Amino acid sequence: MNKIVVNGGRRLSGEVTVGGSKNAALPILFGGIVTGDVCTFSNLPRVSDVLQTLEILKFLGARIRFLQSGDVRVDYSSVRAACAPCTLTSAIRGSTYLLGAMLARFGKAELGGAGGCDFGSRPIDQHLLGFERMGAVVTCRESGVVLEAPNGLHGATIPLAMPSVGATANLMIAASLTEGETEIRNAAAEPHVAALAAFLGDAGARITGVGTDTICVQGVPKLHGTHNAIIPDMIEAGTYLCAGVACGGPVRVRAVCPEHLTPLLDAFSKMGAQIETGARSITVTAPKGYQCTDIVTGPFPAFPTDLHPQMAALFCLGNRASGEGSVTELVFESRFRYIEELRLMGAAVSVRDRCAFIQPSSLQAKKLRSPDLRGGAALLLAALATNGQSEITNASTIGRGYEHLEAKLRALGAHITVF
Repeated sequence: MNKIVVNGGRRLSGEVTVGGSKNAALPILFGGIVTGDVCTFSNLPRVSDVLQTLEILKFLGARIRFLQSGDVRVDYSSVRAACAPCTLTSAIRGSTYLLGAMLARFGKAELGGAGGCDFGSRPIDQHLLGFERMGAVVTCRESGVVLEAPNGLHGATIPLAMPSVGATANLMIAASLTEGETEIRNAAAEPHVAALAAFLGDAGARITGVGTDTICVQGVPKLHGTHNAIIPDMIEAGTYLCAGVACGGPVRVRAVCPEHLTPLLDAFSKMGAQIETGARSITVTAPKGYQCTDIVTGPFPAFPTDLHPQMAALFCLGNRASGEGSVTELVFESRFRYIEELRLMGAAVSVRDRCAFIQPSSLQAKKLRSPDLRGGAALLLAALATNGQSEITNASTIGRGYEHLEAKLRALGAHITVF
C-alpha cells in the first residue's frame, strides 16, 4: 500500500474476521530454525512483515511452499549458518529473533540490522545480556552484532530488567535447544509469548511457567517439526473494534480471543459503549456521545501499547466524544509521532513527558502521512469518522500489520480505496 483515500463520516457496521497475529507469527517463524525440520503453519497472515520474514528464511536456505489449503510449509533442514543481508533484516524488528535461533542451532549468529517502527531507542541489550549469561561472546560492530558460542550454550538464570517480549522470546528460542535449565525472570506474559512457547513445546521443547513472571526452559538435544496454528491478532481485532466505537457500530469481530482484550473492553465500558462477548467473538456498539477516559499502557495484562494510538484517535473525535482523555505510554519512550498528523486535522492534543492529554474537537479531512504501523491506524480511524475526503500517504507502514484492510473495511461500509 502506498496511499489510502477515505471518504469519511459514514456509520460502520457488520462483521469482520480477524487474521493471524503478526506479533506471534514472527518469533514462531524464526523459532522454527531450531527444529531443523519441516513445520506447517496455518492462519499465517499475509502482511508485509511476515512476507519479509519468509524472504529472510528463504535467503538462509529454507524451502517454503504455499499450500492450496492456505497453509505455509517451511522446511528448515537446509537453513545454513549465514548472515542475512541488512537490506532484508533492517525492514522488520522481528529479525532480532534470528539471534537466538541461529546461535542455538549453529553456535554463531550475526545480525546486520533490525528495523520496524521508530519509537525512539529500542535497544536489544536485554537479549545480549541473556545470551552472555548462557555462554555466548557478544561483539558489537558498526555493521551489526555477532554472537559466538563455539563450545555451545549452557543453561543460566537470566533476570530481565523489564518484561521485554523480544528478549523473553529470543532467550526462550535459544534455551529450548541448550543443555541444562534456563530460568528467565521478570519474563513477559503476552499472548504471543505463550503462543511461541506452545509452538516450541509441540516441537519437543520443555517449557514451564508460561504466563507467569518466571519461565523455565529445560533444554533438549533435538527438536522436531510440527503443525502450528497462529493465534488471532488481538491488535487487528482491537483496531476494528475501535472503528466500531468511532463510527457507531455495531461491529462484530470474529475469530478472536476476548480474554486477550480485557483492558480494551474495560476502557470501552467506561466510555459507555455496549459490549457483547462470545467464545470467539466481540461485538461493540457506541452511543452517539461517549466519554473519554484515561489509558495507561504497560506489559500484559495491562493496556497494550499497540492499541494506544487508536484510543487517542477516539478521544479526538469532537462529533462523538466528550470530556478529556489521556494516554500515558510506559512501554516505549516515544510513541507520539502520529499526534502532529492528528493536529493537522484540528485535534487538540498536548504532550507532556510520556502522557498525551486530549480534548475532543471538530476534525477536518486532510492529507496525512502515516508515521508508523499503529500511528497510521490511528489516522485511518480519525479519517473514517470525519466528514470529507482524507488521504494517508506512506501507507505501506499500515500494511505491515493489517491483512486485507481495504476489503474488511469496505465490508463494514467504509468508502476507502487503497493504492
